[in-house]
Amino acid sequence: MSVPDDGRLIGFHLGQVGAALPLGIVREVTERPRVVRVPGAHPFVSGVALRGGVAVPVYDLGRFESLWSGGEHPGPLGRMADADRLIVCDWGEIALGLLGGRVDLVEDGGEEGEERRCGMSGNFVKRVLRVRGETIALLDPDRLFASLGVPAAEPRGRREAGEDDPAGG
Repeated sequence: MSVPDDGRLIGFHLGQVGAALPLGIVREVTERPRVVRVPGAHPFVSGVALRGGVAVPVYDLGRFESLWSGGEHPGPLGRMADADRLIVCDWGEIALGLLGGRVDLVEDGGEEGEERRCGMSGNFVKRVLRVRGETIALLDPDRLFASLGVPAAEPRGRREAGEDDPAGG
């Protein structure tokens, strides 16, 4: 999915590690709601939470081993006090939540940082920024969400009636 790049990002922390996503995919940021575990789910799936009457899958990126490449791994965020926010993202027609803390708007005007110092795998990081003296990894939502098992997003309005719909509706 192509996300408009207007330079505005939502920054958040996974433990002590800074991360960011394009603001264009973020629907809302809320206090962390009650999350209900789903039996048999991957360890990085915290469970589901109700948002507007809809069950939204909630992911704990601290438990997503593939995201981490080094010693900065924050560990599970589900019980950590600094994972006090749910970042709800729209990904095509799917809504999903990410646990994080210290959420704030970030301008993508920071200087480039050193990728190896962010602690995250380069497979999921578009670039590393230095913003107000802090290292922040700008995550690649296409790769991250695909690796989490979230279906690929289609830009809204691209599907024609009946396309990929055997019922024709």
